[in-house]
Order: sequence, then C-alpha cells, then structure tokens
Amino acid sequence: MTEDAARQLVALAGKDLSALVESAHHKEFTPVPLGITTQLAFTNKITRGKSANVYGLLRGSDPVLKNELVVYSAHHDHLGIGKPDKTGDKIYNGALDNATGCSQVLAIARAWKALSPLPRRSVLILFVAGEEQGLLGSQYYATHPTVPTGKIAADINYDGGDIWGKTRDVTYVGKGKTTLDPLVEEAAARQGRTVKPDQFPDRGAFYRSDQFSFAHVGVPGLYLHTGTDFIGRPAGWGREQVEAFEKTSYHQPSDQITPDWNFDGMILDAQLGFAVGVKVANADQLPGWVPGDEFEAARKAALGR
Repeated sequence: MTEDAARQLVALAGKDLSALVESAHHKEFTPVPLGITTQLAFTNKITRGKSANVYGLLRGSDPVLKNELVVYSAHHDHLGIGKPDKTGDKIYNGALDNATGCSQVLAIARAWKALSPLPRRSVLILFVAGEEQGLLGSQYYATHPTVPTGKIAADINYDGGDIWGKTRDVTYVGKGKTTLDPLVEEAAARQGRTVKPDQFPDRGAFYRSDQFSFAHVGVPGLYLHTGTDFIGRPAGWGREQVEAFEKTSYHQPSDQITPDWNFDGMILDAQLGFAVGVKVANADQLPGWVPGDEFEAARKAALGR
C-alpha cells in the first residue's frame, strides 16, 4: 500500500496518518483500531513462456573445498516485447536492467579464470531467467541447486550497474545481515570508498532481486549496487540520476545504451565483488547470517545444525 493510499484509508476512520506515525515512535504506543472493512477485486491473466538458466563452473583448487561454491548471479532476460511507448517502441531492451549486471559477472568470470593458483572453492557463474516475472529462475536454482545449499558459500548478485561514473561510495543492499560485511568494507576501503546500506530502502530491493531466492534457502547474499556520491558532481546529483532513470526508463523501452554512459563505476563495483568472492573462496569458514536474522534458521537447517 502506498503512503497516499494509507493516508486516505485512515482518514475514513477519522484519523490522521502523520499523527499515528508520530505516536508509534513512543514505547507506550498501542495499536489503534480503525474499524474499517475493505474489499478488493481484481482479475489475473496467466501467460506462459519458456526460458532457461545458464551457468558455468570454474573448479577450485582445494580437494575438499572445491565441492563448495561461490555464486555470482545476474538475470539475463527482461520484459521482451510489450506495450509500446509514446514513440511506438515496444522492445524492452533492458540495457541497464540487466545487461550491465551480466557484463559485470562476465568480467568477473574472466578475471577468475585468469587467477593462478585458483581459489580453494569453486565459483559458479549463474545467469538466471525470469527475474522480472518474480525471481523465477533464481528460485528454481535455489530449490534445485547443483550442490546442497549448505555447500553454497554465498551469492554475490549484480542487478543494474553504475552508468554515471566513479563514486566515493558503494551501495550494499543487505548490509548488516551477514558476516560478509567486513569483507565488503575491507575491499571498498582499498578502493577509497565507503560502504552504505540500501540508499533507497523504501524500494525493498533486498526482497526483489535474485539474492533473495538464495537467502530464502539460507545462503548469505550481497547485492552490490550503484553509489550516489559521484566524484566531480555536486551533492544530490547521484540520487537525481537514479530517480530520473526510475521515472523515465525503468522497465521501459527507453532502457537502452546511450553515448553518455560512463563505465568507470561499473568497473569498480565488479572489482569489489570479485575481491569479496576470492576472500570467501579462500576462507576456512563459510559465511553466515548475523544472529537473529530472519534467514539464520534456514542456514542452520542447510548445514544440518
């Protein structure tokens, strides 16, 4: 429910949403009955299509740990052909969302292949389908994994790259939930960057991209996303670019590459995720969720604890 809709709803009960929110900030707050009954009606249309997950495996060097995986994921498809925009364009290219993420994961795969010696654990380069339709591809892999979920060390997900240039920060969607945090902080510090949690938390990004499918079965995940503090740009410029993209091009035919794209920030974010993955692949212990996290129990079950 949007805030505007919630405001209208509580107004029907003679209440003011702002006043209710303010009262909820105090520990003596108790729920306020509205005495309102609502009814909703809608029609669903089911369509069926066929796609596929695509993956490649790079074996690790340790005779035992090579049976465990570090997963890099990105969704490889978008909305396809859909409703035309005002220019008549009906091809939903998905250039930022998510060809950029796929390019980052491909670059990481090439870097991983070039390592000598190879890290101890194996790496799975995973391109999943159906993300826009409800995380269908990653959900399928997470429930039909190529190894037991307790042997998947982590999922490092890329969904939408930085097309505006270098930043002093990086957004870590899921920060504070897993023991991966120190590794991200360390790698970002070497780049001279700070790590920030989801900078648009109202979008619910952690639960809307493919690392959520892995989290649901207990696999720790991190979703590296565009920072907002751009070098050489005024304060607030980065947020303006992200919000402008969401308004004009997100899930629209206009999401296509243009000559003004700057890949410098994408390179930094790919290098960051690569560095974190190598650390995870060589660590003695598997990463986990912080105590009390909503996905901790699933991880313990996957590990047989």
